[in-house]
Amino acid sequence: MSLSKKNYPLLKNKYILILAILLSLYIGAATAQEDVSCYHCHTKVVTEFRNNIHYDKGFNCASCHGGAEKSNSSLISNSVMSGDFVGRPTRNNITDICSKCHIKETQDYKTSIHWDAIQKGHPEAATCTDCHGIHEIRSIKDPNSSSNHQNSPVTCAKCHSNKEMMSAWYYGIKTDRFDTYKESFHWRALDKGYTLVATCADCHENHKTKSHTDPTSSTYPENLPKTCGKENCHVGVNFDAKVAGGLVHDKESLHTAELKWNKTDLDPHMKDYFLGPFDLAYWIAIFFKILTTTVIGFFTGMVILDFLSRLKINRRF
Repeated sequence: MSLSKKNYPLLKNKYILILAILLSLYIGAATAQEDVSCYHCHTKVVTEFRNNIHYDKGFNCASCHGGAEKSNSSLISNSVMSGDFVGRPTRNNITDICSKCHIKETQDYKTSIHWDAIQKGHPEAATCTDCHGIHEIRSIKDPNSSSNHQNSPVTCAKCHSNKEMMSAWYYGIKTDRFDTYKESFHWRALDKGYTLVATCADCHENHKTKSHTDPTSSTYPENLPKTCGKENCHVGVNFDAKVAGGLVHDKESLHTAELKWNKTDLDPHMKDYFLGPFDLAYWIAIFFKILTTTVIGFFTGMVILDFLSRLKINRRF
């Protein structure tokens, strides 16, 4: 079949298009051999990292994992697994990696009970990534951040509500801390969207978390008034350590109207709530419920009476 002059340019363009496609595939294959990015194998992880505050500031995979990278490419080369490449860092090494940039935070963390537990052979104790995330580390101001003020109680509860984990290290840690916190005014206000209330980090401190038996701890009994009275909390309020302890980690439901004449079988902490046979924690809660209901009812009644009075006056005139 002969080609007409009319059809020749069209056929020529098709050949050029086919050659262009084959050439682009060849170049793509060569580039893939030369420069395979982390995304090719770790798609999910890299996608998460792109939501990371470090990514926004110009960090890449090698910044934490080490290894070689091509200076003339935006991709990490497949030769990254060379030199000082560490791969997946151990939990003991995570702090060292973060400390390259976060010096002050690391210094504080190394005074904490979490770091002390790791040093004593309990690697499951909280380290940087447990609180801030691994690849999707967001700013603490980000509502989706695990270390955001609103989210910090749930983040802490991941470990502190885990009975198996809490019995594995630093024996005897109670696992009802989140449940008891949820009975407090702080949680109820926080849950309703009010942000200026105390969460775990406000009382226990975030990086310098210490045992309540440590005299330098913010939750040591003698230090509680100062902790509760710090800026943006109960500034200028004078109370002793027992009052400062309050019902923060005490279940309101455990307090009843039952009169206790013999308190020898009670937990020492519970005894502090009694005045004679009366559990003050129960009766004070009842008093405030009645007081609040009465005040609201009184003012509601006043508003209704005022409305009816105005309505009657309008009808008369």
